Amino acid sequence: MNTTAATIDKDLSLLGHVKVSLVAEIGSTELTVDELFSLRSQDLVTLNESVDAEVTLLLNGRPVARGELVAVEDKLGVRITELA
Repeated sequence: MNTTAATIDKDLSLLGHVKVSLVAEIGSTELTVDELFSLRSQDLVTLNESVDAEVTLLLNGRPVARGELVAVEDKLGVRITELA
């Protein structure tokens, strides 16, 4: 093992238990406050992205990767296509 790999392993062992927030951002939209407060169960909110748009993975609010949505049994997942 080279020195760099050993240093990375040591650093990860110190931080491996720390929890972080990973968010998959699939799109956004703009609403007025009236539209926001008028939302009810079963309403649809249209996002500004197409169905096959890339998903951005945000680590503690910062983009770290891009990918595509995939079905994994009865859940959604992200297949990573690019690391930031």
